[in-house]
Amino acid sequence: MSESAGDRSKSDSRKIDSLRRERDSIRRILEQASMEGVKENLERLSERLERIESEMPGDSNSQTQE
Repeated sequence: MSESAGDRSKSDSRKIDSLRRERDSIRRILEQASMEGVKENLERLSERLERIESEMPGDSNSQTQE
């Protein structure tokens, strides 16, 4: 028994739809991972800036605490 052309077409459409959903899911996961990396980089930079500012000579620490 062979599949009719209509059954093959429906089957192919389902496979294509499934692949599209999987592709979209992977794309979202990659975007989230990328944003998480950006967030971590920003946090590290912020901590580094705070450390540098605290090591700077002068009265800057007392000004930021007011």
